Amino acid sequence: MKRRIFYLIGGFVLLMGACTPIEIRQDPEAALTSDQLKITITQNPAGSNTVVFTNETPAIMLWDWGTGTDHKAIDTIYLPFAGTYTLKYTAFFAGSTGSVTGTKTFTIAANDNAFFDKDPLWKQLTGGGTGQTWVFAMDHPCGNLAGNGPQECILPTWWTMTPASYNQSTTTDEMTMDLNGAANFKRKYADGSTASGFFNIIAPFVNSAGTFHAFEVLGGLKFPWPGAGKYHVTNINANELSLHEYQQYNIALYKRKGYTY
Repeated sequence: MKRRIFYLIGGFVLLMGACTPIEIRQDPEAALTSDQLKITITQNPAGSNTVVFTNETPAIMLWDWGTGTDHKAIDTIYLPFAGTYTLKYTAFFAGSTGSVTGTKTFTIAANDNAFFDKDPLWKQLTGGGTGQTWVFAMDHPCGNLAGNGPQECILPTWWTMTPASYNQSTTTDEMTMDLNGAANFKRKYADGSTASGFFNIIAPFVNSAGTFHAFEVLGGLKFPWPGAGKYHVTNINANELSLHEYQQYNIALYKRKGYTY
């Protein structure tokens, strides 16, 4: 009987030993070098505004083409602006704590006019796209350059400010907008210094008087009112611009630099 108990205890010990977990270690995989990554950039036709990034490397890929990042194996983006762009990428590998970064460039041959023709304000603000500089209409025949009035007014009507009474030091500032590689916005101050940003067309302002196209300035630049960054336009042609604070009553009058009434 004692011998049988011994056998049972011995079998139990063997069973417990068989259930002991075995740790399996796997050495981390070595990260590839940048020139070993298989990344392709496809534009069909060449130079088109639609660009496809493809990663054929067993890695998690982060793309960055200047507007953000993503981590899909294939990314298709659309850029309406002509220019040369730099794709930045970061690859992460399974079993490795390292990463690899690199860059590739690609070129978009021409602006996509079909995109900019969807809203006339793109080209009206930018002289057709090549660039337009706007300055305060100091010599406007109405005698005023700012004030307020109904949201649809073309000229100040309620409260008006003449060039002499305008109490800000911005009357000689210049605003230049173009579509050269981006929707560029540059403000030149009276002392000759400049600040650059971008602009974008936003939803029109609509009231009982009609529909008024609108835009915003990005990058923290504002004019001529300190709090304004969005605007709707009540009048624009090759030489004149009547600009409202978006959905508000403040209005300022601009003209093309070099234009004389």
